[in-house]
Amino acid sequence: MKHAFTKGLFVAATATLIAACSTDDAADQMPVAPGKIEVSLKAALPQSRAQIEVDESNGRFSGSWEATDELTVYAKGSQTGKETQKFTYDASSKVFKGQLTNATQDWTYQAVYPAVDATPLNIPFGAERTQKGSNFNGAYDPLVSALVTHNGAEPGKTPQGEAVTFGLKRLTAILALTFKTDDATVKAEKVKSVALTAAGKTIAAKSFDITLDDQSGALNASEPSETITLSYEAGSEPAAASFKAYFNVPAATYGKLSVVITTEGHTASFDLTDGIELLAGELAYTTKAVSGWTALEPELSVTWETNPTFEPVEITNDMKGKCNIVINAPAGIKAFTVSMLSDYLNNDIGLTELDLLNPQGLETIFDMLNFPYGEKILNQKTVPFDLTNAVALLEGKSGQHIFTMNVTDNNNKTINQDITFFVPEAISATVSDIDLWKNTATITLNNAPEGATVQYKRSTESEWKNTTKNPNGTFSITPSWITEENDAGKTVYSLDNNCGVFAGATYDWQILNGEAVVASGTFETSAGDPIENGDMSQWCETKEMLPLFGSKKITVWYPGSSWSDSTPGFWDSSNNAGNKTACTQDKTKNASCAWLQASGVSLVGALASGSLFTGTFTYANMNGTASFGQKYKYTARPTALRLKYHATLGTVNYNKHNGPLEKDKDIMDQCSFTVCIVDWDTRHDVQSGTSAPKGIWDPITMGELPVDKQNGIIGYGVKYSSENTPGTDLIPLEIPIKYYQQTNAAPDGENKFTIIISVSTSRYGDYLNGCDKNKIYVDDFEWVY
Repeated sequence: MKHAFTKGLFVAATATLIAACSTDDAADQMPVAPGKIEVSLKAALPQSRAQIEVDESNGRFSGSWEATDELTVYAKGSQTGKETQKFTYDASSKVFKGQLTNATQDWTYQAVYPAVDATPLNIPFGAERTQKGSNFNGAYDPLVSALVTHNGAEPGKTPQGEAVTFGLKRLTAILALTFKTDDATVKAEKVKSVALTAAGKTIAAKSFDITLDDQSGALNASEPSETITLSYEAGSEPAAASFKAYFNVPAATYGKLSVVITTEGHTASFDLTDGIELLAGELAYTTKAVSGWTALEPELSVTWETNPTFEPVEITNDMKGKCNIVINAPAGIKAFTVSMLSDYLNNDIGLTELDLLNPQGLETIFDMLNFPYGEKILNQKTVPFDLTNAVALLEGKSGQHIFTMNVTDNNNKTINQDITFFVPEAISATVSDIDLWKNTATITLNNAPEGATVQYKRSTESEWKNTTKNPNGTFSITPSWITEENDAGKTVYSLDNNCGVFAGATYDWQILNGEAVVASGTFETSAGDPIENGDMSQWCETKEMLPLFGSKKITVWYPGSSWSDSTPGFWDSSNNAGNKTACTQDKTKNASCAWLQASGVSLVGALASGSLFTGTFTYANMNGTASFGQKYKYTARPTALRLKYHATLGTVNYNKHNGPLEKDKDIMDQCSFTVCIVDWDTRHDVQSGTSAPKGIWDPITMGELPVDKQNGIIGYGVKYSSENTPGTDLIPLEIPIKYYQQTNAAPDGENKFTIIISVSTSRYGDYLNGCDKNKIYVDDFEWVY
């Protein structure tokens, strides 16, 4: 039987206004991109677009936009070219807002609804559609405007400064169906779906494709269907007593249209019409009283009361009441297995699948898990299934754990339902790219929440330091430099050893989500660089010719194990050739230390200061040459040099070459300690003896250093003292290192001379200026990081 439809046209369906907008209300403006201007699009539709109002008295319907609506606007400027922008509906001002280039030029406009990015323009138009309650869903309602051109105009305006207007054309027809029922057993049930079938006609496809040039459209050839099934969004299902269903369909002449309605417990099917012609932009509406409902056969199902949508559930330490599943099998259970997909259960426990109707000797496991089996399941119509004990095994086992209920009933219907639990991967951090010369490291977060931050500190400190987030999402630990001027007015830098990473230390890190600490841990850095024979434990004995006495040979000591004329050791002394006790081994102060002793020859007024330094010493023609520097490889940047020493000093009684300290004036002599990190191609020579010294230098004033060697000093530390140390024991001394260069790389320790450590009983020993009674014991040279 043909059912009567009423047809009408959309009220003001093509009246749309586009206008340039500039407002003083900052809250009403979106951020405007450089070179753009805010443009508003007004649609002359008075009410919410989600609600189509049908005026049955005059066969017209109306509606308007809602806050989720977007248009795609195609604009072409004669100077700026094409641009495609989305305009979003602002419910408060009742306009669509977007941006166009701020330029006065020839403008051409065109718009499409709903907003799409695809080219060609493909509006989703599939066989499976959704609707929220009884509200129209505009997502399946393609609209397009004609091209509108205005020459010499501002964006969104005519040349006269008036608003640009153009119309939107609907490309499909709309069926607006109202259904009612008085059936007492049905009318309170929620409607699940309405299926519309057009016999012999394609009414749905993958998409509805729009052609902009002629403002036309047609169904895509992919996924054609004669049926559209409209489902209601969860939570919005209307009651069967009265509800609406809207269908956008292609304009065409249709034969039989039929409907199938499904509620929670019933279904009804009937024909709407034997034939109807539908035009684009036209709405056909009718109200149908539905009767003849058929009860649905009870279905095999799995229910999860606390999680009806079967979303994955996080495993916590309190899962009581959260793991109860019910199997509903009105026809009775014929077969039931539980499959498990879980790294822990599969690999550690050995459980992959359990056949609950055939225990096969696994009853103990079933009882432990509290799984029903055997007669408790066979032919049962309702089976409670508690996964609590099984889930308890998974606490702390990161990853996803899926239990699949595979149930077959006595009608041979089958259901396979996944029950999914998970334990989030632990939040952690990985520390990498540790560079102990640059004092930097990289921290990479694992499974951390968005927006998390990272702090770190030395484990011995209490104050946390912030890291810097990088564009790639990692975090950097960087050092902090303190800038100052030295005594020569030069800019120098020292490191705050609580910022950055240093050798031989343990560090704490913590990850924060807001102010909450969500993970923490520690990492250690590798040990720093040892100083060769820094503990003065190795000494060698050699025979040397003393030039003053012809061929006579004397025995002298050198710190190190393999000193010889051809391969000198790491350490040397400037006076052993003439004074075999200037630097020798002593075991009275420590297990083994260096003992530096000054001596003098009153007859010629010559002072031989005791010394120890890294480099080499040569003696010829009554003059000695100390060549400072040894090759040394740095893997870490030190902040100081640490050693132990004991000093006994006296007043100055020698000054052969007019050194700074006057003799016989009760002026205390000064001992000296120097450390330098350098990048030199050759050693630096200092010559002293019968004539005035040559090559005198220190790392602060630079002295007689050539320019290349001045520029090659990376860092230095000095300590001068005229005080005797108390008691007889060696005491610690720490010499901070100041850096001239915050270099990116450590100096080349393979081919260049990179380390200088020097100790002298007299600071001005090169001038033969000091006290011949001075004695210093030194031991345990090491870097501080």
